[in-house]
Amino acid sequence: MTGGGGSTSAGSGGGPGPGVNLDGGDATGGTSSGGAPGSGGAPADAGTIPDGGAGAAGGAVSAGGKGGVPAASGSGGAMSAGGKGGGAGGTGAGGRSGNGGSGGGNGGNGMTGGAGGGRGSSCPAGPFPTPAVASSQNVCASFAFRYTWNEGPTWVAAENAFFFSNFVAGSASGGDIIKYTPGGDCEIFIRDVGCNGLAVSTDGNLLAACQQPRAVVRFDLKTKQMTILADRLGTAMLDTPNDLVQHSNGSIYFTNPPNELAGRPQGVGPSVLRIDPAGKLTKISDGNFNGIALSPDERTLYVVRTQIWDLDAQGAPTTKRTMFQNNGDGMAVDCAGNVYVDGKIFQPDGTQIGSWGAGTNLAFGGPDGKTVLVAGSGKTVRELKMNLPGLP
Repeated sequence: MTGGGGSTSAGSGGGPGPGVNLDGGDATGGTSSGGAPGSGGAPADAGTIPDGGAGAAGGAVSAGGKGGVPAASGSGGAMSAGGKGGGAGGTGAGGRSGNGGSGGGNGGNGMTGGAGGGRGSSCPAGPFPTPAVASSQNVCASFAFRYTWNEGPTWVAAENAFFFSNFVAGSASGGDIIKYTPGGDCEIFIRDVGCNGLAVSTDGNLLAACQQPRAVVRFDLKTKQMTILADRLGTAMLDTPNDLVQHSNGSIYFTNPPNELAGRPQGVGPSVLRIDPAGKLTKISDGNFNGIALSPDERTLYVVRTQIWDLDAQGAPTTKRTMFQNNGDGMAVDCAGNVYVDGKIFQPDGTQIGSWGAGTNLAFGGPDGKTVLVAGSGKTVRELKMNLPGLP
């Protein structure tokens, strides 16, 4: 994501891209030929990427900038084979900040995010095959987990690793964040923070739904420092935030069941809530929900235990529908839009088209997006290889 308070002209290497935040790598944004940076204006768009060639350079970012929804990078979703991703344009005032010029990944299929790459729309262009598990293996079998339950995995491209939670189900305190590098081992990354569901943030750091502080928080992956993003709705405390996902515009959606209150007083009550890009917390719906996920186009919000919400262009929920799978814990979504929940794979219309085995929560990741980490009951952790990529 890029910071900057002013507008920039579009890069000279191609036409402007769409105004969504795409996951990408480390291409450095240069000054565009279209003109000097402005001040206080709208973000510039990155250029599109010709097949096999270099992407358009991002516009120069004006000084003093934090804010605005990041402009699209030329590379973040599908990339031309062998091409180099374009740089991101600058951001306007009023939103989140980032590092000037970061954006496109180099070559490949566009799935590999670089430093600072968040969730974005990290899917290559389809079509995609019917999902199938190519292989499955247990990982970290010899690792000494300190607690009895693994949950909430996510992939962070900047770290080339999965992160997940290890805690005691039903307990109000205790719990580590574990880092797993595919092909390597597990390690304790942050101790005793008492969190459950994790998600990669738009700036490439780590978001967490945490029962111990009763809050949605952000961890800086370099310093490991925690920042509370939301812990109250009005005067009411949150209960035990369980799972969460972030939209590319900065909105964070999370579920708030009472599962780990463990005798503490109830707060907001069982519900699903949204932190909007400006940081305002609102309740979407009452209900004892669990896992939560977004579709690849970010126009649909899935909430395990009964609800699907259509989202408008700003990420605000509009129409509510009944979810086709009412059981399960967490879930994941692949790049074809299929939903993985409770061991089953469903098309967006609810038709079951496959299965992925036992487990409570899962996330796609790896350099090509086709590795899946599954957290199971107890201390079980499995790694799947899929035949199509998905979202972290």
